Amino acid sequence: MKKILILYFLTGTMVLTSCKKFLDQQPYSTASDQTTWQSDGDANASVAACYSLIRSAFNASITYYAYGDLPSDEIGSINGNDYNFTDVMNMNWGIHIPSANTGDVRLKLRLYTNFYSGIAQSNRCLYFINKMPLSDFNGDDTVAQRARKNHLLGEAYFTRAFNYFYISRVWGDVPLVTDYVADASSVAPLPRTAQQTVLNQCVADLNIARQYLDWQDQTSTDRVVRADKGAVFALLAHLYAWEGKYDSCSMACDSVMSAAAGYMLVDGKSLNTIYKGQSTEGIFEIAQDQQAESIIVGSSISGVTLANPLVSITNQTQPPWGLNAGLLKKLYSDTNDLRYSTLFDSLNTGSAIVVECTKYSNVLNINSNSAYQVAVNNIIVFRLADIELLKAEALAAKTAPDYGGALTWVNAIRTRAGITTPLTGITGHALLDTITAERGQGAIPGRPSFL
Repeated sequence: MKKILILYFLTGTMVLTSCKKFLDQQPYSTASDQTTWQSDGDANASVAACYSLIRSAFNASITYYAYGDLPSDEIGSINGNDYNFTDVMNMNWGIHIPSANTGDVRLKLRLYTNFYSGIAQSNRCLYFINKMPLSDFNGDDTVAQRARKNHLLGEAYFTRAFNYFYISRVWGDVPLVTDYVADASSVAPLPRTAQQTVLNQCVADLNIARQYLDWQDQTSTDRVVRADKGAVFALLAHLYAWEGKYDSCSMACDSVMSAAAGYMLVDGKSLNTIYKGQSTEGIFEIAQDQQAESIIVGSSISGVTLANPLVSITNQTQPPWGLNAGLLKKLYSDTNDLRYSTLFDSLNTGSAIVVECTKYSNVLNINSNSAYQVAVNNIIVFRLADIELLKAEALAAKTAPDYGGALTWVNAIRTRAGITTPLTGITGHALLDTITAERGQGAIPGRPSFL
């Protein structure tokens, strides 16, 4: 073996020596911290990777929906092959899972490793972009170049804050890392940091981001799939609500809903267009509407909420994640509710009639082959209806509640859905329960539902 290795080494040395004059000796084909960070394009691609890593974290084990939607009571049963999601639905996190069972979703969903990959990328961008001279950035003069550099830094601050806020809501206290680490293997294990300290860091990051980012042009191809000032204020609004700082939450909502933002509610008869991505009410989404960004249907939210014929890669006659029929009946008691008629469909399984949520039916056949399908719905994180209901929550929950103002926003969402009878006279906890129900009816992600 030694002789073989020596022979390979000598052969490689002779080849490199003889070709020295006409071969690139720098590994230009491999991106690294030593070969990158030379141009605006390098910095832009590196920031784009921050969003890609969020997408990877959200798609792993259907993470985004498993944490936010599955335990919300809107799923009544797990009918598919992977019954491990039943424990996730029932929040049975204490069940022993052998470490050898690396494919078990109950084990995967206990790990925040994927999110720290995104955090590390944000830290890397902040470190290296700060070191790059203005001349590396696009712009006709130093003012424009400074603005471009700050914009990319603003996105890095936003993505770091987004990841930390997300994992703080799931795990509470988490390790806080804000420095670039060149060699992760040399870092000793870090203790958890108090959740409030982590959230304070998120606010600090977002306060910088909102100075660096502008409102995006409505015609921009990057609109809502990369952060702008609207995404920053939306994240701040949710963060302040999480902390119970409802006055600050209300002001952040106002900033999102201002005329400068330009967001508009989608027509009630076209609600299904929201989930294809970049609708007029989109604020921040994870891009997944292109084949290069997509995920195989069987590993996606489409695969667990749809059945034949909307997805044809399996012979499933009903969605693996079965909807809670009793809750649906309560949520959609008004027969005029466009949310039910546009986002749900009845499905005959052969033995029963079940209801199927059709939000994630934007499925693409690869090379016209129905046996290979990918899901191309964007992951909708923040949108205008979400912020309007958050505004209602803030008004109802603040120290000096404004119940009338809160109901105004609730009724605006109901009116968009085609409901003509406004709600009146609801106060206190009953109003907060009503707002939560509207989130369930209004297809608002995260708090809590996907319906």
